[in-house]
Amino acid sequence: MTFVRSAALGLLFLAAAPAAEAGPAPQAVADMLAAAVAATGQATLTYAGVTGSGDTVTLSAVKLASTDGGDVVSVPSLVVSGVADRQPGGFTASGIAFDGGSATARGETAKWTTGSLAGVVIPTPDEIKGHGKFRPFKAVAMSALALSGTDIATPVVAASFAANIGDVVDGAPSTILVHVTGVKVPMELAANTLAGTLVGLLDYKTLLADVTMDSAYDTAAHTAAINALTIDIADVGKITIAGKASGFSVRALADSQHSADARAAAQLDALSVRLDNAGFVERLLDMQAKMLGGTRDDVRAQLVDGALPFALSFVDNAAFRDQFLAAVTVFLKDPHSLTITFAPAKPVPLGQVMRAAAHRPGTLPDLLTPTVEANN
Repeated sequence: MTFVRSAALGLLFLAAAPAAEAGPAPQAVADMLAAAVAATGQATLTYAGVTGSGDTVTLSAVKLASTDGGDVVSVPSLVVSGVADRQPGGFTASGIAFDGGSATARGETAKWTTGSLAGVVIPTPDEIKGHGKFRPFKAVAMSALALSGTDIATPVVAASFAANIGDVVDGAPSTILVHVTGVKVPMELAANTLAGTLVGLLDYKTLLADVTMDSAYDTAAHTAAINALTIDIADVGKITIAGKASGFSVRALADSQHSADARAAAQLDALSVRLDNAGFVERLLDMQAKMLGGTRDDVRAQLVDGALPFALSFVDNAAFRDQFLAAVTVFLKDPHSLTITFAPAKPVPLGQVMRAAAHRPGTLPDLLTPTVEANN
């Protein structure tokens, strides 16, 4: 969405640097930074003033605005440290601080207390326009984040966000490691929804989670791999997703003019989803037992002998039906983990998967050849 794209541009290009050992020219740094942002064609950068001290340059009242939707990223000051000349042009910086900033878009506002980039590269406008290969920054760290808006009465907060990007090397994928801690989602956010009703019945007052993603992207092969995307929710459980997609460009997906074509070209190579239970299943069984006036065993029996077979009757693949029912039966008796693995014989267009899920979900097992395991 536009907000995410604008925020990403802010992280990619809120950085800069020039100068030799004698010290950088502050105005040259500011000019190069503004030129780099403008070269993307998607945003502009303005500031109220610029000062310098040694190899540190400070821009005050910085604003990064998108050219297509009025989205704005604002920081009171942008402190660029360890500035140095770069070949074939542009600048590098050892670090950049953008504390106390905010990003607004379409009625939503994100704020943070501290923010920093490390290992920054600001290329020339020609490199940006020519889609040259470079890593804009090595690491980003932010703390005390909060998202609020017209539809978010109680802010969604996170204690910290950190990301590390591996080296950009020809012929090798770049690694991307992301870790978000203390994500607190208020229950009001799911009010008047089926999910919100279920969470309320299970007596969850709030959801507190940590999110970790270990991924890689190969620009030459146009493949993205999620080695592990883990969502660990206290008193609920841990969801781990791993997969691989191919045939698309991340740059094209981020470009509004080419995103539709990029999505059409994307293919699913493999996918697995694992749930490690940490109390959710027990709460669900107890809730059902209370409603029915029975026990957990009564609920298990009704699910295994009635509800699940009926739901699975809409699935065309008989072998998958039997395998799924057997695995879930084991899982409900001793709810430790449940894993579904999709391994099609050849990559399947994501559009085909989405159409099947929307209109003929019963055909998905034939399309994706899933397997199900319990407590593995």
